[in-house]
Amino acid sequence: MNPKNPDDVWIPNVAVYHSLDGGKNFTINRGAPGGDDYRIIWMDSADPRHMILGSDQGTNISLNAGKSWSSWYNQPTAQFYHVITDNQFPYWIYGSQQDSGTAAVPNRTNHGEIDARDWISFGGEESGYVAIYPKDPNIVYVGNTNGALNRFDKRTGEAQNITPWPMRGARGDISQEKYRYPWTSPLIFSPVDHALYWGSQYVMKTVDGGLHWDTISPDLTGAKNRIGIDGNINDPAVKIQQGYGVVYSIAPSKFKAGEIWAGSDTGLIHLTRDGGKTWSNVTPPGLPAWSKVSQIDTSHFDAGTAYASIDRHRMEDYKPYIYRTRDYGKTWSLIAGGLEEPAFMNCVREDPVRKGLLYGCTELGVVVSFDDGQNWQSLQLNLPPVSVRDLTIHGDDLVIATHGRAFWVLDDMAPLRQVDDKISSTYLYKPAPVIRLNPESFSGTPYPVEEPKAKNPADGAMIDYYFKSAPSGEVVIEVLDSKNQVIRKVSSSDRLSPGGRGGAIADVWITPPPRVNAKSGMNRYAWDLRYGMPEGVEGGGRGGSRGPQVLPGNYTVRLIADGKTLTETLKVAMDPRSVATAADLQKQLDFSLQVMASLKEGADAMRQARSKGPEGAAIAGSGGGRGGSGGPTIAAAMNELNTALSVALSADRQPPASAVQLFEQGKRDLAEQVARLRAVK
Repeated sequence: MNPKNPDDVWIPNVAVYHSLDGGKNFTINRGAPGGDDYRIIWMDSADPRHMILGSDQGTNISLNAGKSWSSWYNQPTAQFYHVITDNQFPYWIYGSQQDSGTAAVPNRTNHGEIDARDWISFGGEESGYVAIYPKDPNIVYVGNTNGALNRFDKRTGEAQNITPWPMRGARGDISQEKYRYPWTSPLIFSPVDHALYWGSQYVMKTVDGGLHWDTISPDLTGAKNRIGIDGNINDPAVKIQQGYGVVYSIAPSKFKAGEIWAGSDTGLIHLTRDGGKTWSNVTPPGLPAWSKVSQIDTSHFDAGTAYASIDRHRMEDYKPYIYRTRDYGKTWSLIAGGLEEPAFMNCVREDPVRKGLLYGCTELGVVVSFDDGQNWQSLQLNLPPVSVRDLTIHGDDLVIATHGRAFWVLDDMAPLRQVDDKISSTYLYKPAPVIRLNPESFSGTPYPVEEPKAKNPADGAMIDYYFKSAPSGEVVIEVLDSKNQVIRKVSSSDRLSPGGRGGAIADVWITPPPRVNAKSGMNRYAWDLRYGMPEGVEGGGRGGSRGPQVLPGNYTVRLIADGKTLTETLKVAMDPRSVATAADLQKQLDFSLQVMASLKEGADAMRQARSKGPEGAAIAGSGGGRGGSGGPTIAAAMNELNTALSVALSADRQPPASAVQLFEQGKRDLAEQVARLRAVK
């Protein structure tokens, strides 16, 4: 209500309703097909023309009493329910978001950032799971409210309705519905035989993309489907018998086809080991009714091991509960040490590489355990407090779905898999394998800084190291090739230029070069997989960059600090999208190293020339093209060499003839200037 006019009434709902006569008549100010569900409205008591509107999508602002509103597209506030990734490179992240349909985005792009141009939708669903067909990432299965289920083809945009029973909600009494579904029904492929499972009060299965469904379980919620049960309608036991329970989580085994775990929102866990012919109730003893089994995750290492996250906040119990079994549910252990209310659990996941490493989603963030759940600690880092509904592990990345702050990715978490109480005072972590990339450095005008966007993961290898206390001297990182030759050397004492500043460029666009840190605790250096440029060449010297990329293969990383030398191996792999051959890349590298040798010769000559007074300075020059008023110079020859190198490195192909010709010309011009320099006394 307008604080200065009681007849001016606003009501946020599925639309924003506005009345100027105290509620006798209403008009719609905002509404469908915008998709918004409006939750709250605020008016400035000093100037009621100033209004703020909150919806499932974000916030809108009006400065003219609702005549026009700002956009919520400038806010990364998506409310995701679940998250999954596909097996492409770069991999894509998928989820359904409240009232805004589905959304998918690559984890990296070829233009250096992830922005609105990169998102796609794969259907109008809002609350369900997403399942990617393991054999074809173009086929996406998408669940929605009340049992809606579509098979979406990204190539054509077709969305086939494959729900097991298209008529939903027609019976009136929930206990008489053919299938009962939650707001977000579980949907998951078996990693063994690629059967697709779908949850209602039953577990259902399809092996032909939803053309036919088999119900492979009895009602797993404890309901008897009887109408008119006597008793207190608020009694949880009565509600179960009336049919309000559903299967809320499904977890196929990672070892055996047909071995499936199912959890209900009524507090039951069942297991079949024979494809649904027989089911056993393996619920943890003492688990109260209406304990929602929010997720079950089967182990990557032991067939009988599974983890279950339990959410009881509907019963006003906000404690976090996680259970573990190692014997197919015969016995369970509560593993929630270190977790506290009100951060109740939304999911639990096991790391696929390190046994005993677990991740958990809570209503306030992300947690991690290094001892199979006995003890937990925060993994919040820079993540704001937010409801985290789901997470998945893709390679060395941890991907989460938040309800209010969209997707977040923890890039390259390889050090987490190496955390050990035995780590010494100085420790070099083994780097994760890295893919060699060579994208275009500029692909048009970037999005304004005001628009929401994310940075690409770093191009290159993450070199992580740990110091119990800060080293007293220089910290050096070296990279050696298969011949044990140092091809890159950087140090904490390097004097780094601020980066590509030039022209009318604001500081916000300048990315500082990576620095070798020497602080206590964890440190990370991002090596760009390039040889170092020679001292004296623009971008060169210790810490310099933009030399040629290394070839795919195995390398050695060496850390030198406080008198200790530690080494680890690093694998560099080819971009799987590239069609370059090994011969192409070898020719490119050989040519580039020849150019760099000439550049080093030029840099040495430049230093010598500048020490020989005005005559030497004239030979040195200050850059630019050939044949200025003073004739050719060393700087002009080096400009030719640098240009030849840039052309050669622009793509994963053998150098074009123009680069070779320019290199030969640059060498001749440099030789002429070196000869002139020798004549200067």
